[in-house]
Amino acid sequence: MDLDKNELKKQFASEWEKHYKIKVLADRGFIRQKCTKCSRMFWAKDSRRETENHGLCGDPSCIGYQFIGNTPVKKKLDYVGTWKEIEKYFTKNGHGYIKPYPTVARWRDDLYFTIASINDFQPYVVNGELDPPANPLIVPQPCIRFSDVSNVGVSGRHYTNFVMVGQHAFNTKKTGLFYWKEQALTHDLNYLKAVGIPEDEIVFQEDVWAGGGNFGPCIEYFVRGLELGNCVFMQYEVTPTGTRELETKVIDMGAGLSRLAWITSGEPTSYEVVFGKVIEDMKKKAGVSIDKDLFMKFAKISGSLNEDEVGDLEKEKERVAAMLGVSKKELFDNLEPLQALYASADHLCTLLFTITDGMLPSNSGGGYNLRMVLRRVFGFQEKFGYDLDFAKITEGHAKHLEYIFPHLKSGVSTTVDVIEEEKKRYLSTKEKAKSIVFNLVKKAKGSTAHSSGKVSAQDLITLYKSQGIPPDYVVEIGKENDVDIEMPGNFYTLVKEKEEFVAVDEEAAQKKILPSEVASLPKTSGLYYTRDKHFQAEVLSVVRGKYVVLDKTAMYPEGGGQASDQGMLNGIQVTNVMKQSGVILHEVKDPTKFKLGMIVGGEVDLVRRKIIARHHSAAHLLNAACRHVLGPHIWQAGSNKDVDKAHLDLTHYRRITNEELALIEQKVNDYIMADLPVATELLPRNVAESKYGFTLYQGGAIPGKELRVVSMGDVDTEACGGTHTMHSHTGEIGCFKIVKRESVKDGVERITYKCGNVALQYMEEKDRLIHDACEVLSVSEGELVRTVDRFFSEWKTQRKKLENLSELLVRDEAKEIIESYNGIPVMKLLDLDDNSLRKLGLAVAESNAAAAFINKSGTIVCGAGAGSNKSAKQLLEQILKELDGSGGGSDRIAQGKAKKVAVLKF
Repeated sequence: MDLDKNELKKQFASEWEKHYKIKVLADRGFIRQKCTKCSRMFWAKDSRRETENHGLCGDPSCIGYQFIGNTPVKKKLDYVGTWKEIEKYFTKNGHGYIKPYPTVARWRDDLYFTIASINDFQPYVVNGELDPPANPLIVPQPCIRFSDVSNVGVSGRHYTNFVMVGQHAFNTKKTGLFYWKEQALTHDLNYLKAVGIPEDEIVFQEDVWAGGGNFGPCIEYFVRGLELGNCVFMQYEVTPTGTRELETKVIDMGAGLSRLAWITSGEPTSYEVVFGKVIEDMKKKAGVSIDKDLFMKFAKISGSLNEDEVGDLEKEKERVAAMLGVSKKELFDNLEPLQALYASADHLCTLLFTITDGMLPSNSGGGYNLRMVLRRVFGFQEKFGYDLDFAKITEGHAKHLEYIFPHLKSGVSTTVDVIEEEKKRYLSTKEKAKSIVFNLVKKAKGSTAHSSGKVSAQDLITLYKSQGIPPDYVVEIGKENDVDIEMPGNFYTLVKEKEEFVAVDEEAAQKKILPSEVASLPKTSGLYYTRDKHFQAEVLSVVRGKYVVLDKTAMYPEGGGQASDQGMLNGIQVTNVMKQSGVILHEVKDPTKFKLGMIVGGEVDLVRRKIIARHHSAAHLLNAACRHVLGPHIWQAGSNKDVDKAHLDLTHYRRITNEELALIEQKVNDYIMADLPVATELLPRNVAESKYGFTLYQGGAIPGKELRVVSMGDVDTEACGGTHTMHSHTGEIGCFKIVKRESVKDGVERITYKCGNVALQYMEEKDRLIHDACEVLSVSEGELVRTVDRFFSEWKTQRKKLENLSELLVRDEAKEIIESYNGIPVMKLLDLDDNSLRKLGLAVAESNAAAAFINKSGTIVCGAGAGSNKSAKQLLEQILKELDGSGGGSDRIAQGKAKKVAVLKF
């Protein structure tokens, strides 16, 4: 069942006494009214009748930003000071303070980033399965959103990171309805008073909220046009048969700390108060100068610059400029230098939060949008000639926010390093992009005879998404060549990814057993955390004709990157074990031998399991060692633990050096030799998070209200379902050896390793290879490196000589063919490599001759000059028809591969 928000609004409005008639509002003199401009229903005090806002709601679209330069608050507070007042009020009035969750939502499998304070408690607290850490509670939750990126720095209120003041209460069966509409709004009125906002200035507006299958009425509150917060009464849920009341009713009030601080200052934008000394220093260093009178007038009407609410942001900018009596160009040429600084301050703060919490810029996933906003900063820096001190700005943010977020100090160094690495990539991308951009601009310039051509917005989007080419660079080249570049104001919104929701691998999902296929089966009892080799069980089903389901099993199903157990069921080999919706399925060699209800004997290959368990436990130690050597930004990005080897994928912003690998390997072996205890415990999720923090989720999100926590001494603690019970101490892992490092994708390094006997076998094989190489070269091990280096140098010299000879042969061969060409192409078999053969073909293609060449490996190159009246593509097709093979090309040059080698006559 889909919810129609507009229909809900109508329904709730018709039942307003049920949903919005709140005693505390009436008792304090608020009267329900209808806005004469937008028809919204709102609550305001009667004293408002004496003002210009009589009959109007509090939305900026109806009254504008009336607080700018005219705040009703007598006590001006800074950003952190505003939070201190809010914290003091709520904690003194029965609300527990909750330490904010990370901005990277690793405890969730549907989010990259925390986008609202309620995310901290979904789904297990919200659905009543777990008790909240406090009830009611208050949390200053930093949130990351990229939906408004084009508005950041412009509107005065938009950010990619912001602090949501979360006021939450959970009315469960156990607590009863102890904290609902009356209590929530009473506290909201009181905390607003605590920060100095006169009650007469507050306007409450009726609305509805819906999301994640839940919905309910909500009350937004405004002061002089600025929305400060929204109190949601999460009351209903959607079911397949209709809607019903939630068993746990939730108060979900979210208020923007930036807006609460802004209302006390009355500044033209919230950025001044939110960024404090950081933005002061940035403006001073940049020497930005703007028309202050124009800026103040713009700020008061800039609330309409919201692309979520206007169809065309550029047209809205034109309308705003017209209201100010200037052109759009004049207005934004004046304001954009300052707006760029505001946006840069925001974006760099977002990088500090997310990198500290373990997300790095990349070309995919959650990191895609981090790279996007950082490249936006680099673009601003180049466009306006700024010399931004990234280290100073980052350190400034951490210092400014230290009271609320003390952990940010630990992320400054890594954040600065990452920004510098990203700057190198950005400049490298621009350098590589030169020819692409010049060709595009040249093509646009030549597309019309009497006027300049145009590079479209879609061209810019394609260049950015496929090549990472910044749009400002294309605009710059376009201006130099008198080519119009269609640069939309919301460009970065158009190219952003849906950062909030993790993409699903559809192909992999199709191969898995579907939940519907096992829905009628009971969950399998798992016996695999023991060391028992034998077990007996009853056959409950054979799914898809090949997967045997038992009532219980000692075979571990594949999960968390660990390969499944193998073994026997009634003497028949089990090749794979998997799990779906709590049901464990055994893939067997001969499924016809299993019938419903039969009792089978199972035998687990414990030798195999123990090898895999060593590799899995070593993954935990490797992760800890990497955090020790490389830094706290290291998080697991994937893994595989099998019999012959294992690998761990790690988030890191540059290539891991050989020196770093040596330190990591030594550290892991130190952990193993320390013979640390390996312990497991089953804890309620909230207890585990409180006790160990969010590094629990190194392996990713884990469903369920209970977590199985695996600790290796005090070195590493993670939520994990692996078979670590196969050993009680790390000493049982044996030796650890790194065998390879590779970059698997942007921002992710893979370390492949072996443990125990598998590692010993690998090192013995390496020793044999070294010994055999010494015998072949008749040198000792100590002389091997020097001897190989000498041989390599000699080989390079010989190779250079051969290349020079090939160049001479190509030149002479081309000269002979061109001079002797009589209108009939020739084909020659030559002892040349593929590269030399292509050079020969290109030389012919630049003349008026035509010819075909083939080497002994079957590579064919055809060249045909413009004056030869021949087509290289047709020559290749004719040859391949006879010699069998494939290839392609153009009329001038074509290349292919033949299955047979022969010379044809044309």
